[in-house]
Amino acid sequence: MKVRSPGTLSLQETDCEEAVSSLGRMSLPKGQEKAPSAGRLGGRALGWSRAMTLVELMVALAVTALVVAAVGGVFSSQHRNYVRDRSEKEVIQDTVEVLRVLQRDLLQAGWAVAPKLAFLIRDGGSDGPDQIFVNDVDLIDPVINAGRIIEASECPGCLRVSSNSGSVVTLSDPWQPSADPQKVMDINEDNKTDFTVNGTYFFVISDATGLDNKTASVKNVDNNSLTLADSLAGTFVTPAIFYCVDTGSPECHPSGAQETLVLRRSDHRTGGALVPVADNVVDLQVVYQDDEGRWYGGAGCAGTGLAGGNFCERSPFEPNRIRLIRLSIVLRSPTKDKDLPAASSCRPAVENRSAGTAAECGYRYKVHTVLIHPRNTSRDDRT
Repeated sequence: MKVRSPGTLSLQETDCEEAVSSLGRMSLPKGQEKAPSAGRLGGRALGWSRAMTLVELMVALAVTALVVAAVGGVFSSQHRNYVRDRSEKEVIQDTVEVLRVLQRDLLQAGWAVAPKLAFLIRDGGSDGPDQIFVNDVDLIDPVINAGRIIEASECPGCLRVSSNSGSVVTLSDPWQPSADPQKVMDINEDNKTDFTVNGTYFFVISDATGLDNKTASVKNVDNNSLTLADSLAGTFVTPAIFYCVDTGSPECHPSGAQETLVLRRSDHRTGGALVPVADNVVDLQVVYQDDEGRWYGGAGCAGTGLAGGNFCERSPFEPNRIRLIRLSIVLRSPTKDKDLPAASSCRPAVENRSAGTAAECGYRYKVHTVLIHPRNTSRDDRT
């Protein structure tokens, strides 16, 4: 038996392995050599990847947080701009509607009544909005009531005060006399009384010239008699339209109403109920000029009078002597804008009303002013 030594056998096997390995490498095209064994690469040949370290994870989270914060800031800014622009558009739209209604009524003031019954401007002082009383310009229709306009050309929309005992006045129709109280109180002949009172803010206006006895609210109607909340002077009366800004005071805030800062209106169709006309109205200011060029109700005014001073109200008040009206409406955004500096975002001073307090700061305000030349108040003389 031929015995091989271990050293010779080991050498021959090693040489054989190297020869096979060399032969395999020689047979593969260039660039496609045999990949290293899995053991030499720690498992990378099987598709494994190394896990993130704690530092790498923290860096990734920080970068993500910065990106999210940047995107959130842009979104928040865009949302604020959207809300602000929407609020401004709402304010502008409300302003246009308010001015259109007020301008129309004051422009037509005196229609179908004697000029002295056309309107009354009540000054609110330095800390309150003004109030407007206008004869109901929609009471007499120029087509439907053409016959009455012809017969009662002096004052077709009026009734005569036949008796006045202070708070109770009895009315009669001098143009179409009737013993039926319902016909007397139906001025426009629509088979409905024009003095129905379902609220506490129905007013009548007379041809008196006193500031305190030219208008009065109606508490009760009994046939052709009116029970009034205040004394009323004058010879003729007619239903009035009443405008006021609801700041929470009882003179313009109906019982049970929730909202304030609302422009309200009442007339004979609402039965004395103060209905909202526009929201977010914070001020109403009216300045007027008489036929001698004197202005009333402007900045720095005080008291009442006629000549020789800067008065807030003309006394005697004669609508037939008023030639020009300057009407200002102040509206504000529904919500506060935190981007606005408080010192420069308070309610502005307009005419003789002072600027707002600190509680009124932080909003966007818009002031709109129009000039109105009443069409129907200058057709008679000064007497």
